Amino acid sequence: MPRIKSLGTLLILSVSLVVILGVMGILLYVTNSTYNVVLASEQQALLHAGDSVQRGLDSYSRDADTLCGVLATDPAVYGSLNGESPQAHARLLASIKADSNVWSILVFNASGVISAGVNTEGKDLAGQNRADRDYYKAIMAGQDRYVCREILTAKSGGENAYIFSSVRAIKDASGKIIGGIGVFTKWSAFIDYFVTPLRFGSRGYAFMLDNTGKIVAHGMDKSLMLKDLSGEAFIKKAMAMKNGTFFYDWKGERKFMAFSTDLDTGFIACTSAYETDLTSAAARQRNILLGIGLAVVLILAGGITLLVRRLVVAPMLQLENYAAAVANGDYAAKRHNNYRYEIAKLASNLHNMVDQLKQRLGFAQGVLSGIVLPCAVFDPDNKTVHVNQQMLSTLERPGQPADYLGQTSGQMIYGDATRDTLSQRATRENRMLQKETEYVTSSGKRKIFQITSTPFNDMDGKVLGTLALWFELTDIRTQQKKIEEQNERIAKAATAANTVSDQVASAAEELAAQIEQSSRGSEQQRARTTEAATAMEEMNSTVLEVAKSAGTAADLAEQAKQKAQDGAE
Repeated sequence: MPRIKSLGTLLILSVSLVVILGVMGILLYVTNSTYNVVLASEQQALLHAGDSVQRGLDSYSRDADTLCGVLATDPAVYGSLNGESPQAHARLLASIKADSNVWSILVFNASGVISAGVNTEGKDLAGQNRADRDYYKAIMAGQDRYVCREILTAKSGGENAYIFSSVRAIKDASGKIIGGIGVFTKWSAFIDYFVTPLRFGSRGYAFMLDNTGKIVAHGMDKSLMLKDLSGEAFIKKAMAMKNGTFFYDWKGERKFMAFSTDLDTGFIACTSAYETDLTSAAARQRNILLGIGLAVVLILAGGITLLVRRLVVAPMLQLENYAAAVANGDYAAKRHNNYRYEIAKLASNLHNMVDQLKQRLGFAQGVLSGIVLPCAVFDPDNKTVHVNQQMLSTLERPGQPADYLGQTSGQMIYGDATRDTLSQRATRENRMLQKETEYVTSSGKRKIFQITSTPFNDMDGKVLGTLALWFELTDIRTQQKKIEEQNERIAKAATAANTVSDQVASAAEELAAQIEQSSRGSEQQRARTTEAATAMEEMNSTVLEVAKSAGTAADLAEQAKQKAQDGAE
């Protein structure tokens, strides 16, 4: 047999052995000596209770029948059948006032017409016809006495009043039935006196059925009145047996029912209780014995507790307090070293685990704190567990990071708790998602961000949350747009320059052609100029000769003029 090295194991085995032996002996004693005796005793109690309900019904029915008999021989009542007794109404009303359980009394003739009648509210029933009622038909068929086989209903104060009827025939001197008198009593009075007070255990009760399976009395649930339960298997069995007892299952629990049938009304008086309630006395005795066994266990446990308190309980309490402090975030909680046996190993392992936890948490916290980009961390339920100030400043969200812890990602980023975000999608799909999006701040500024949402998992692959990084691209996209616009202008200028270049090239070609043509014209002009120069030289010689000739002519003319003047003289 292996040696036990653990005090905990020794304690468990010792206490368990005592408890098992003691409890098994107690339960065996309770089961064999008391259970059947108590159950049989309670079954007899239910039978006697059912008999008491039957006797109560007989007494209740006899009282109504006795009143019928008394009134049937009353001259005023008898005379009302011939219309000769105006005192009949007052006589019936006085009988009702004398017995608070009577609802109404009426006298009807051979045609079923009420010759005298009044109810508890003082209403005169004379003139109404009851020829369609079972009691009228039974009396006119020759019965001297009729007791109802169903409960009637009447309106009283806006609610249903349940009525029990007892009717007697009225005969003339020759013995011929000339009508009848009926006493209608308040059935609720019978229920309250004979049925409702009966209780068996905490949930057992009495109830009654008519011969069709309808509830005509119930000790606990008044709403079941006149409800048809003939479809229930245990009701069918009771109606078929009429008298007896049996067990049946009801809503998963075992019940016992005793019942008997009244011959006059056909009503079945039933008493029903749960088996656990019937055997509650045996259960109480079992509990007492269990208490004794528990006391023995406590005495033994007390001795063991004194022995192990210093070795087990106090060290475990210290470890518990240390673990609770660490769980609440106090990683610098005080450590104790006064441990022995397995607890010393447990403490060492716990301290090592906490050291590793501190290292990993410090690393994770350092990484988060070292992220200078706007960032946030959301748990698997999409609740914010970390957000840095850069995130709030960039998004122009008011308050401090601690104000946003516990908010959904949509609430933290957009102020809309129902909004689906990229981080929420990344958590659902368990994959990294990236998206470039435009964000409008509370001041109306439009900013562009590159969002990267990356889920992170534990060692078992379970998603622990999602890290969201927001990289602002507003300046980059603005500069990019300016560059694109500048490039577009340069492209347009280049296109225009190409057009001008094409036009200049075309003009240059035309100019070259014109220059060539001008060159040819110049050559021709030069030749012609040379010819003109020669002609000019010749013309100059001729002009000189002409001038000379003119000069000579002028001299001759002057001489001629002189001669003419001389001749005139």
